[in-house]
Amino acid sequence: MIKRNFKQNVLILLVMLGLYSCSSDNATEPLMPTIFNVEVGLYNNEIGVVGEDFHFNAEILAGDLIDLVKVNIVQREDETYSHDWSYEIVWDRYGGVKNAQIHQHFDISADAAKGKYNYIITVTDQNGAILEEVREVNLIDASDYPEVNPHVKVFGVDKIDVNGTGGFNNFFNNDAFRDTEEPSFSINESLWASLEIGSIKGDGIMYALLIKKSHDHKPETIEAIDFSKAIVTEVVEHSGYEETRGMKNSYNTNYNNHYMYGAPLTIGATEDNNLPTANAITGDKTWENGTYYYGVVYTNITYNRSTFKYIEFEINGF
Repeated sequence: MIKRNFKQNVLILLVMLGLYSCSSDNATEPLMPTIFNVEVGLYNNEIGVVGEDFHFNAEILAGDLIDLVKVNIVQREDETYSHDWSYEIVWDRYGGVKNAQIHQHFDISADAAKGKYNYIITVTDQNGAILEEVREVNLIDASDYPEVNPHVKVFGVDKIDVNGTGGFNNFFNNDAFRDTEEPSFSINESLWASLEIGSIKGDGIMYALLIKKSHDHKPETIEAIDFSKAIVTEVVEHSGYEETRGMKNSYNTNYNNHYMYGAPLTIGATEDNNLPTANAITGDKTWENGTYYYGVVYTNITYNRSTFKYIEFEINGF
């Protein structure tokens, strides 16, 4: 009788272990939060001035619901500093929401040591998932602030031939979409942009790019552009600027009584607007329905400084 009960207990234990194992195997990882449209420093220049206000912007989509957002500024092992310094700030005001526009300003304390730091953004989800993204920030004195400080001063996107009628549509302007429900372009509609890069000097080059989101490719310098994935809508260069100024992509043309900046690109075109030689829109760039990034990337070659900005929207009709 005792032996039978022992065997029964062992059998029950094995069954329970098996069920636990199956349950563990079938367990799914919690959905990760995502972060995009990150701006570190004014104009996303990754510069902080000791003793002054610092700008941080990001958009966050939780896997479940946001718990908190945290930023740490920490010294790097490959840099030398006058003294130890670090910074942490936590925002729990975004807790309980699915998505949030993070727009924050905080002071870099006057006792901060100058130098390059890791700028660590941490998003904690209520489902237990934790996302960490590391950027760079350079802390300087106000007297060291660069004369050349490239930034995207103007970023607007418009449509031509809306719904096949030949009409004109203001699509994105002042950091907002005109159609906030589901901003999109359709085949045969043309995209054109008004772009301006501010505070530049010397030589530089700007590209405006249309890239499938599925490629996970948002270059931040012109050297980082993978042209096998990027459809070029604009190329504008400048050289020999002796004074600090801005650069627009203006061609001084007119469309339906609207002042038109830049060269239009038709959704569904066989070639892009790359200069001096257009690239065929084939291979990884072949048009398809889905979400695309549209952005501008500028690098000042003389001063080795870059800036960029991206938005995203749907393309359909293929």
